[in-house]
Amino acid sequence: MPGTVFAVLLAAVVAGFLAGAAFGAESVDAPRGLFVAGSAVLLAAGAAGGAWQWNRRRAARFGISASRCLRVGRGLQRGEVPSDPAERVAAVDLVKRMRRGPASPSHRGAPWLLGGGALLWGAAGVIFTVDGAYGWALCDFAMMGLLLFHLASLRRRGRRLEAAARALGI
Repeated sequence: MPGTVFAVLLAAVVAGFLAGAAFGAESVDAPRGLFVAGSAVLLAAGAAGGAWQWNRRRAARFGISASRCLRVGRGLQRGEVPSDPAERVAAVDLVKRMRRGPASPSHRGAPWLLGGGALLWGAAGVIFTVDGAYGWALCDFAMMGLLLFHLASLRRRGRRLEAAARALGI
């Protein structure tokens, strides 16, 4: 787990520096890049710490470790059901939570939200392309692509989640 957190923080530093120093400017501005990189690291570290505490508290309710709870959640996303009774109780709770979330395959507004978001990112990319800010346009088109990929994988994730729910007896 520490390696993953380090990789995320390193990516935040690199992306923050590039965004601050190079994009949208006529020349490279290293101090601005360092400021944006530092801000990105602080945001990423705060988000990672908050998510870890939230996962740790949720896992403690079931008497398992946070890493085990995360492993159960990843398994459920692939349609796998744990055999350990303590993990099965956590899996039932996780399936119920996954069904309620706004990015859930069973949420009726998810396709509209993802499609609308992709449309907005694409429109912003077109505007940046017309303005000649190709770096920002590339970022916007990449975000649009990620949202479209997420939209395309919604049904598959829904089938896997429902298969896990049936196996758990919910």
